[in-house]
Amino acid sequence: MSRSLLLLLVLFLSGCAAMAKIEPGEVKLGEAMTATPDSAWNRLAIGTPKNTEVWTSDGLPLDRLVFYVGIADGEPLAPLRERSDRQIPKFRAAMPAHEIVEMYEVFASYDGSTFQRGKLAPAQFASSEGFRFEFARVRKGDELDMRGVAYAAVRGGKLYMLVFEAARTHYYGKHLARAEAVARSVRIGR
Repeated sequence: MSRSLLLLLVLFLSGCAAMAKIEPGEVKLGEAMTATPDSAWNRLAIGTPKNTEVWTSDGLPLDRLVFYVGIADGEPLAPLRERSDRQIPKFRAAMPAHEIVEMYEVFASYDGSTFQRGKLAPAQFASSEGFRFEFARVRKGDELDMRGVAYAAVRGGKLYMLVFEAARTHYYGKHLARAEAVARSVRIGR
């Protein structure tokens, strides 16, 4: 076996090992959140920042369901490399919904991707008064046209948010109902 083929095989197998199957039923997310999917997902098992969990159905480039669990006042959604031309957005407990959406926009476009905000409306999330917003994004790295929807609520001064994003062609429509079912199942509390 050639050295390059062996390297590809090792990389492929290590990538497979980074995913763990999520079966239907209650799943604990961090210290204070649960979700109850009614169908299987795949969980990224390594490499996720503290207070973040990532699920996918068809693979991370095509679809992802990201949970931000208990982001405290003064914390970013996830660590980002400092840039001289852009500040890393940080959550503030007193932020209104539109500022949380703006914070997510800066976070999601930090790599140079384009981002377009869509509808923002009040919505129940995790048995709390929260909000739902829609967005579109073109990823810089591969120019893939993505669509997304997010649900969020602030409880006890902490942000809880679920973001579903998928390729506009096929995958967004294919998984939107499943992602929204997961959003409806989210609970906060020990």
